[in-house]
Amino acid sequence: MKKVTLMLFVGIFLVSSAISAQNNTDTTRNYRGPRFENRMTPEKRAEIMADQLKLTDAQKAQVAALFEKNEKERVAQIEEQRAKRESLRKEREAQRAEMQQLREKEVSENLNELEKIIGKEKMDQWKENRSDFQRKYREDNRRGPRFSGRRR
Repeated sequence: MKKVTLMLFVGIFLVSSAISAQNNTDTTRNYRGPRFENRMTPEKRAEIMADQLKLTDAQKAQVAALFEKNEKERVAQIEEQRAKRESLRKEREAQRAEMQQLREKEVSENLNELEKIIGKEKMDQWKENRSDFQRKYREDNRRGPRFSGRRR
């Protein structure tokens, strides 16, 4: 009987934990998500302040106007930051592509210059040695760190 009761309590606890975890959307940082939508309106905040502080109708209207102005400014700032973040992301991608093209051009020029100095045959041999080294380096990195007992 004790085992059945214990199992029943454990089952109820697990089910209630699962249900409460599914409804936990307050902490999301997506401004278009539930947290942003659940935010109190400026009018509602003004009403609550008026009730708590016993404001007159004129004061309540002024507070509501102030909260409305602040809300518009806040939304505009959020949109501005979102647009700025997007433009910076695009600039970063363009700059990355430009730098990659520049690097490829420099490598190509250096290889051509090296080939002029050492000749075609030695250049082919160097490229083969280099590709073997790169392949070995990649394979060593896939295996992870090795502990040979030596200090590097």
